[in-house]
Amino acid sequence: MSTPTMKRPGGVSAVIVLIWIAALLNIALGIWMLLSWIGDNPSVTDATGNSITIPTFYLIINGLLSLLLGIMYVWLARLTGIGSQQAHVIIQALAVINIIFGFFRLPYGWSAIIINAIILALVSTSSAKQWFQQNR
Repeated sequence: MSTPTMKRPGGVSAVIVLIWIAALLNIALGIWMLLSWIGDNPSVTDATGNSITIPTFYLIINGLLSLLLGIMYVWLARLTGIGSQQAHVIIQALAVINIIFGFFRLPYGWSAIIINAIILALVSTSSAKQWFQQNR
């Protein structure tokens, strides 16, 4: 991979910031889940008011997966920073997947739908496309 030859568009810089935020949140959530089973497992209350304890296996597996996703987001942010075409495709694919899953989580999924639609718009501008085509 070579160094970028053009100035990074503002929309791409905004997407990089959002990717870093997602990376840090996933890493923090992963660490929290890996440590939360120590002592009493956390519990959630379902719609009927019953308290359900989250199993240790669930916490450990999801914690490890969140850590992995956070590391992958760091990698994606670095690729985006240098203008990699693969990063462009991955960002678009993840945004579309997140929009689809946002519809399954309605009414709580609206924030994911809106944020990912903005990300799609930012990486689909002509200056962003030029940025991502400089390093194939």
